[in-house]
Amino acid sequence: MTSWATTGLAAAALVVAVAALVVAALALAREPASPLPTKNVPGLYTKALVDEAIQLYEREGRDAAIEHYSDPANVDGEWYVFIINEEGRTIGHHNPNFIGRDPEERVDSTGYYYGEPLLATTEDGSWVNYTLLNPETGDEAIKHTWAVLHDGLIFGSGWYER
Repeated sequence: MTSWATTGLAAAALVVAVAALVVAALALAREPASPLPTKNVPGLYTKALVDEAIQLYEREGRDAAIEHYSDPANVDGEWYVFIINEEGRTIGHHNPNFIGRDPEERVDSTGYYYGEPLLATTEDGSWVNYTLLNPETGDEAIKHTWAVLHDGLIFGSGWYER
C-alpha cells in the first residue's frame, strides 16, 4: 500500500520537475537567435537572409518589409533582398529602377528568360540561376538566387559566382 507521505513526495517531485522544465523552456526562449551563416557558405547565407526577410515581414508587416529592403543601407555587398508582388512586379528593391519592373523584362544578358522560374517558386523555395552584371566587379557573372513564396509575395536574394 502507498502511504499519504509517499504519494505527497511523488507529487512534490512531479511539481519540481515540471517547474524545472518550464524554467528551462523560458531560458531557451530568451537565447539570442543563432547568427547568420557566414558569407563563406553563400547558399546558406542567402537562404538565411530570405528567412530573415520573411520574419521581418511577419513581425512588422508588408509596408515595413518593403521599405526596409528598398533602402540601399540594407545592401551588404552583393547581398540584398528583393520582394515581388502577386502580379510578378518588383515592389521591394534597393535599386529604384527595378521597382514596378515588368515580369517580361527578367531576361539575362544571354537571352535566358529567368522570370518564369523565379515567378514559379513555391513556399519550399527554389534556386534560379542567370547571368547578370555584378555591380561589385563590373563583370558579368552567374547569379544564384534563392526565392521563396510567402503570403503571396516572393522574397529573394542571391550571390554572384566568382
